[in-house]
Amino acid sequence: MRFDSSLLGNVDIDESTIITFPQGIPALENCTRFKLFHNESQTEPDLYWLQSPDDADVTFSLTNPLKLGVRYEIDLNDDETALLELQTPEPAVILVMLYKEPSEDGQVLLGSLRANIRNPLVINTVTRKGLQKTGLNCDILLHNQN
Repeated sequence: MRFDSSLLGNVDIDESTIITFPQGIPALENCTRFKLFHNESQTEPDLYWLQSPDDADVTFSLTNPLKLGVRYEIDLNDDETALLELQTPEPAVILVMLYKEPSEDGQVLLGSLRANIRNPLVINTVTRKGLQKTGLNCDILLHNQN
């Protein structure tokens, strides 16, 4: 299907690759279907875009938390595991949303780039089901990389 995204322009979406967030994403519960895009020339992309085919204006920038030096150990409760249809942890992928913090004069484009590490996305790559794990408490551990 062809789709006209406000950010990505006119893109092809293979409906068999759509990721479903059954509960939506907090504050966007009406958007439950998303397509994940990335630069296909990169084997390990730095950046992904999560586009809602339900709303042309809803696109998120994402990255693998390992690219930021963040490693997760997330405990999913029984409801979350059932929602993702997750039998084993192997098909689970964790991505974090990126956003711009407005500059002091309110300019979003000139602001600092931030990552929402307390609310990562968890996606089952086999069933194409996802959820946003909200409100994680973070323990920060620094390692010397010598």
